[in-house]
Amino acid sequence: MELKAMWPIFLSVLLAELGDKTQIAALTFSAGRAASRLEIFVAASLALVFATLVAVLAGDFISRFAPPKVLKSLAGLAFIIMGAFFLYQAFGDKA
Repeated sequence: MELKAMWPIFLSVLLAELGDKTQIAALTFSAGRAASRLEIFVAASLALVFATLVAVLAGDFISRFAPPKVLKSLAGLAFIIMGAFFLYQAFGDKA
């Protein structure tokens, strides 16, 4: 295992996860006192680890059938479509 390869992955995922629905859900549970801070942290961490495991396994499986360039292009297109959809939701219905 090389730390040199892990840093860009760590930083990319950390930046992508900051302020997303996962943190908002954890904040809500913590503010609502649904459980102790430790219980919320452990449960949220395990959920993220499991979700990441599913993503890694799915990526490995899909990469057997499609070249990386195609996968990166599809991922980029998916983000553009989602961004356009969210912008439309935010501003499109306000006519």
